[in-house]
Formats: sequence, structure tokens, C-alpha cells
Amino acid sequence: MKFFKKWALAAGFTFLIVVFASIIIISSSLTFRKTLTGLAHNIMENIASYTLDKSEDYLRPAEKAAELTKFLADSNIVTSEDPSSMVSYFYQQISLYPQFTSVYYGNIKGEFFMASRSNAIVEGGYYTKLLRKDGDKITGELLWTDQNFKVIKEDVDETQSYDPRTRPWYNAAVRHKEVIWTDPYVFFTGKKPGITTASPVYNEKGKLLGVVGVDITIDELSTFLSNTKVGKSGKAFIVNRNGDVVAFPDITKLRRSVGEDNKIRLSRMSELDDETSRKAYESLPHGRLPSEQIFTTFTQNGSKYNAMFTPFKGSQWPWTIGIYMPEDDYLGDVKANRNVNIIISLFVVLLAGLAGLVVAKRIEKSREEAVAANVAKSRFLAVMSHEIRTPMNVILGTTDLLKATDLSEEQQKLVNLLGNAGEGLTDLINDILDMSKVEAGLLDLEHVPFDLRDVVDRACSVFDIAASAKGIGFSWSIDPKIPASVLGDPSRTRQVLINLIGNAVKFTSEGQVQVNVTLEEKEAENMLRLNFAVQDSGPGIPEERLESIFESFTQADSSVSRKYGGTGLGLTISKKLSLMLGGDIRVESNLSEGSIFTFMAAFEEFVSSVDFGEQGLSEGADLLRPLTILFVEDNASNRMLFKFYLEDSGHKVEIAEDGKAGFEMYKSIRPDIVFMDIEMPIMDGYESTRAIRQWEKYSSVQAVPIVALSAHALKGMEASVRAAGCSGYATKPFSKKQLNEQLEKHFRG
Repeated sequence: MKFFKKWALAAGFTFLIVVFASIIIISSSLTFRKTLTGLAHNIMENIASYTLDKSEDYLRPAEKAAELTKFLADSNIVTSEDPSSMVSYFYQQISLYPQFTSVYYGNIKGEFFMASRSNAIVEGGYYTKLLRKDGDKITGELLWTDQNFKVIKEDVDETQSYDPRTRPWYNAAVRHKEVIWTDPYVFFTGKKPGITTASPVYNEKGKLLGVVGVDITIDELSTFLSNTKVGKSGKAFIVNRNGDVVAFPDITKLRRSVGEDNKIRLSRMSELDDETSRKAYESLPHGRLPSEQIFTTFTQNGSKYNAMFTPFKGSQWPWTIGIYMPEDDYLGDVKANRNVNIIISLFVVLLAGLAGLVVAKRIEKSREEAVAANVAKSRFLAVMSHEIRTPMNVILGTTDLLKATDLSEEQQKLVNLLGNAGEGLTDLINDILDMSKVEAGLLDLEHVPFDLRDVVDRACSVFDIAASAKGIGFSWSIDPKIPASVLGDPSRTRQVLINLIGNAVKFTSEGQVQVNVTLEEKEAENMLRLNFAVQDSGPGIPEERLESIFESFTQADSSVSRKYGGTGLGLTISKKLSLMLGGDIRVESNLSEGSIFTFMAAFEEFVSSVDFGEQGLSEGADLLRPLTILFVEDNASNRMLFKFYLEDSGHKVEIAEDGKAGFEMYKSIRPDIVFMDIEMPIMDGYESTRAIRQWEKYSSVQAVPIVALSAHALKGMEASVRAAGCSGYATKPFSKKQLNEQLEKHFRG
């Protein structure tokens, strides 16, 4: 009986193994194509990563060019006062870096000084070009030397018409006010493909003097690609965002002569004399270069090809590497032996598949939850920003207008408190929206002079009435040794104080809250380290919770949020900001006795007679010539507020309720300046701005300033509105002071 049971059990196991093996084999056969595609993807990804790393390694010296232009721009080397020394330094850099073909400087007068490589007279020689300007006359001094800088030929040309101020590299550097990179092009003198980096030069007063630039050849990238083995018969190429071929294994295919002037430009992928490479490029979805790595397939002459497109990591090189090869180059053997491979892989699939399935499901579930949470967060922040900032703009604007009316002393005090509270709320909104930047350490700090006492007084006055209403004492003091004016970030300092004082007032039901600002020490002659101590007589914090209260969404007790409210973000943001301000936050607390939060920060002493308070603000817009101003805004309250801002200013104000009406009104009245809301029905601010710019270009009229206004304060908003054609950008709440500043900026002097 046992014998039959044993064999029955063995037969059962055997049957299960056979059935399971059959399922695996059949399933693997059915999914063979998918498996091959995945394998092809991994192989192509490895080749693409290798090619990308090597290409970027070649371009590392090009980064030296950017460092060089920045160094030259910040030094006194580039000057038309001593061109010989300047050109000599240029040649030192050319000798150090074989990729550099030219180093040059063009000033605001239109003069030009260049040191460059040249094979025009002798192989490996050099060419110096100095264009001097005397009035409207330009004289060119031209010099050719050999490798040892022995003069071969000199010439003077008084017919020169070259003006560096008209060149793209010059204009781009001046426009961006920082180091820029050009798209690849073919150099006029060397007939080789390359890129240019340039940087504006300013004097100590911030006045533009000129632009310094460096040309870098990239033809060696093509040489590298020609030596790169991509399967048996595959290729790699590099293409830019315009569809121009930056590098190709056959470098002769990169240049095309066009026009009667015989100027040479880079070939486009659509013009490339290589059908398979063109087919690979055309396999991209919608014919657009991807923002992240993408795998594609295509067929050529009956053979299936796989391709991989990988963007460069450096933003200064907006290029993409494309590689392709026939599938049989690396999968032929796999195809020929697929059945053997399936059986061999059976046991690996059996063990790894079960474990992998469980892990994959958990990972996928976590990923989906993380993505959903991030999307929800972004949508929430965007909606919250717009919905809160729009009415906040009206509140703060109306407060500013009330300040300018005849008020009693008590009314003036209440209006000031209303304004301070509104500004504090606006700062808190900004802090929540910038939380991700704070956590990533990407939040930028200001370094400006400000009145420290005014910042402390305004932060404390926000809670003066709230403390009085609760029946608790509230006082603050500032060490008289602290200078009146310091250099630092006033808004972030005020934000930390508001968070700490707000917590103290909220959690204190009897007793008092005290704020004391003291000078801890002077680290150097002008460096100050200050302590902002906020002491309360609240319930205190358990010792074991003192560290955790600085973690996100954490409070000392779970009952706190039910009793007092709050998100638990205030101390987290304050902690991170205090570290960024060169200090820290420490806490001392005893249960039933209260707590002391001490916020430490570093500042620089600033000596100036300027009053940084709001009372000294100039109504500069009232002194300008009468202007015609077009305000495009869908919110009726904001439209009314804007009219009040400019009442009795002498300016003419025209109002449009949406982008389409704003565009039509612009064509009709031709205003001096436009203030354009971004979020509007029918036609938004982006579309309206683009329509205005196109009409100006078509009508050959001078472009007027367009200032974008938005209740969204998310990262990237300013860049997007400027890309649409706006001249400036301001976030709501938009005050009368900001309006005057914009008018001053565009029309003063």
C-alpha cells in the first residue's frame, strides 16, 4: 500500500513538473519577442551609456572654455587699453587646450581682438586680428605667424566691416548676462564644426564693457564615433535640437555648402547621405528628440533594426546621441537557440520569477502611490497658490490704498496690523509652496541691507493683538548693541520669527511670551551672530520629543493638532532656514513650565544712512511722463484695485477682461506698457502675449514692455512667461510699490 502511495505521490509531482514546464515553455515561446526586445533594450542601453560617457569626456575641456570666459570677464585681462598683453594671454590658453581654435574679445565700441589657429599660410600656424575703431572708421591689423610665433605676413586693412556687436554670441551673452553656449555650427575660418562659449564683461560699476568668447572644435567627436564599434554594422551619431548633425562617423557628411556666398553649415538629418541613419532618426515618435532615453525599432531592406536615443546630461549641450544596429548583430544566436535557452532558463525563471513577481508588484505599487501623491501635491500647490494669492492681492492692495487716506491714529494702527498680517500670510504661503526646494537645498537666499529692528517689530506686531485677546503678556526687546542695518535675508529671518512666535502664542494659555534679540559675538570685523530667543509659559515639551518636533508633519503630542491645529511644517522649515542663514535652532523645555526656542543666524554689519522702512518709499511713478497703460485681468476686484493704484497719477489706464480683448485693445490704443494676467478664460496671457509680439513683428513697430502677473509662484513660471515674450514678471499679491517699480524700471531715464 505504501508502495502505491509513494508512486502515486511521485507521479503526481512528475505530472505537476511536466505541466508546469509545459506552461513555462509555451508561455516563453509566446513571449519570445517581448523577451528579445527587452534584451535588445538592455544591450543598446549599455552601448548608448558608454558612447555618451566617452562623448562627454571629450567635451570636458570645453567646460574649461566656460571657466575661462567667466575668469576673463571677472578679471582685468580683457581690455582694449593693452591689446598685446590680452592677445598674448589668449594664445597661452590656445596652447594649453588643443580643442580651442580661437579666443577673442569684442567691446561695446565695435572693436575686436582675436587670437586663433590658422592653416591658411603654414600648417599649425596662428592668425591675429585686431580691429580698432577711430570714430566711424575701422582699421584692421592682421598678423600670420608660424608655430613658433615667427611673423610670416602682416597686413593692414582699412576696409574692415566686421562688427562683433552684431554676432549671435555677443548678443546672446549680453541678453542672458552670463556665460552662454551656442548651438554647433561650422567655423568660417577653419571650416570645422564647433561650438562657442561667451561671457559678458562688466566694470566695477556694473557697466557693460564687451563680450569675451572661445571657439571649441568638436570634429574629434566624429573621429571617436568612427572608431566606436556598434555591433557588426551599426552606427552612432549626435544630433542637436534643430535636427543638425553634430557628429557622424563619416565627418565629410557633416558639411553642406549653401548659397552663392559658399558659406558652409552643418547637415540636417533629413539631408544626410545615409539612408539607414535617416530611417533611425525618423523612427522617433512625432519626429522629436526625447527629453529622456528612448528605445525605437525600424525596418530597412527587410532587416529589423533597434535604435536608442539618449540626451546629453549637461544642459549646456542640448544634444542627443543616437545609436542603431541590426537586431541580428547581437540576437542572431539567441534566436537560433531559443528552445535550448528556454529550457536552460526554466529553473532560473521558476525561482527568480516567483520572487521577482512579488517584489515587482510591491515596487510598482509603491511607485504608483508615490507618483499619485506627487501629482496630487503639485496640483494642490498650484490651485492653492492661485486661489489664495488672487484675493490676497486685493486685501494687500486695498490695505496699501487705505494707508494713503486720512485715518485716525487708531485706524492707521489697525490698517498697519492688517497689512503686516497679510504680508505674513503671504510669506507663509510662499514657504509652503517652496517646501520641496527647502528640502532639496535649492532655495535661494537674499543678501540685501535691511533694518533688523523693523523686521523684528513687524513680526512681533502681527501677534500683539492675538496675545492680548488671549489675556497673556507679550513683549519684545532688541539689544542696543545690534547695528540698525545689516546685510542678510529679511523675509526668511522674519519667516522664522513668525513661525516661532506663532507657536509660542498659540500654545500659551496663561502667563506671557517674550522675544529677546541679543548679540552673541562678532565673528569678524563686520560679521555678527545674533540670537533670537522666543520664551513662552506654555505646557512644555517632553524631553524624548525635543528632537522629533523638527521633523516634517510632526508635533510633540498627537492631541496638539486636534486642540490647536497646524500642519507640523513650521518648525521643519524654520530649522532648515536657520541652517541656511548660518545658524541653527535649539530648544529648552520643561513640562508645565514652558519652552525657549533660540534661533541663531549670521549677518553682516551694514553702514548706511538709507531708511529701509516703508515710510521712505518714493512714489516715483507719479514723476514719470503721462503713460497709456493697458491692464489685462479677468478678476473684477483686481481690475478695480489697479485703477485705484493709478488714480490721480496722470496716467491713462485701459482695462481688458481677457487675453483676446486685451490683444484687440492693444492694436487699437497702442499703449506704452501692458500688465498681463496669465490665468484667464477665452485666451490666456501666454497666447495674448505671443499674439501681440507677432503683430508687432508683422507691423514693424517697436515692441512695448509686457509685464506678466500671476498668482502661481511655482518654479519655472518666470522662464515660461519670458519664453512667451514677456519683458518682466511679478507674482501676486501685486502692490502699488511693485507697480511703481515696474514703471520706473521701464520708463525712468
